[in-house]
Amino acid sequence: KESNLFKRMSSDQPSNEGTIAAKILFASQGAAPFAAQVVNAAKPFGKPMGFLAGLIINYVGPFYVKLFRLGYTAYCQLPVDLLSALAGIGLAFCGGAYCASISALEAFRVCGWERTKAALLDIYADARVAYSAYCSDNEKDDDGDGIKDVQKLSPNDLLTRKLAVIAVSIKDPEKLSQAVAGLYTSWLAVQVVLQNEFAKTITLGVSIATKVTPTLQKLLVPVLAHIVPAAFHHWIPMLIQNCARGLGVAVAWKLQSVVSAFHLALSGGLLCSRSLMRWLHSRGYVKCSPEDSKLDEVFGYSLAALGFYCQLKWGFALPFPLGLIFFPLGWVEWYIRWSITTPAAAA
Repeated sequence: KESNLFKRMSSDQPSNEGTIAAKILFASQGAAPFAAQVVNAAKPFGKPMGFLAGLIINYVGPFYVKLFRLGYTAYCQLPVDLLSALAGIGLAFCGGAYCASISALEAFRVCGWERTKAALLDIYADARVAYSAYCSDNEKDDDGDGIKDVQKLSPNDLLTRKLAVIAVSIKDPEKLSQAVAGLYTSWLAVQVVLQNEFAKTITLGVSIATKVTPTLQKLLVPVLAHIVPAAFHHWIPMLIQNCARGLGVAVAWKLQSVVSAFHLALSGGLLCSRSLMRWLHSRGYVKCSPEDSKLDEVFGYSLAALGFYCQLKWGFALPFPLGLIFFPLGWVEWYIRWSITTPAAAA
């Protein structure tokens, strides 16, 4: 009975897919429903957003793709000890700015890294196919006038064309959807770990917001009462509370950045010195190993002190132009802090 049931299920699957395909074909040949007409009528209002998205995808995106490929090439070709040394330098000089992201990576490694790795590999495989199709489309000249087709399009039309190319290049959207869902499931587990790890920071932010709210009410209520129209005065308390929460969370995370910068500077300095010394010893450049000498500690603590001083000088953020180049990492850091702090702050 079980084998007959499995046979029936396997035989029904192609027919279901064929039914869905037939429905899609039938709907595409018929008249557009009212909802589709509304969406099509609203398309002109999306041109500004399309223009901005087109600039990001067509001009900023390729730069970060090349930067990622450069980093991936270094990851594949450099020895493990040299990679560890570079990671130690990053921790020593930039740890405070990305303390939540570093903790998230460690939590991903502990909380089901194999599942996360499989999901990332699936997404990366589809991204490579999409990028290859993207680059191939840039070279097309269908009308044969000597000018590439993409150079004759407006930003909105170029964005539409590129999105279509990417959508067609992905042959198994279901697999991509499952990979994204698996990655999000891992992220939910990581959020719980981070909330426990940064519980003191979150509590401090909420406490600061509670203490500051009465003072902000005294200062802002007279001002907002004359700025906000009378019909919206009932929104003033919520605005003040949100301002207090934002201020409290910002102060708490800034203090956490200082503590994390000091801790990560020590860890990164020692990681860099010991990994570098281990690589030099394996190459025969030095005779002593990190286990037989105190040089790794002297160099490591010196590097940690220099790294923490630079972070203090930079305000625990990347200096220009590094801050501009790596601004996507800043967005990721901001999102992680916001996602683990907002539930507690809103409670």
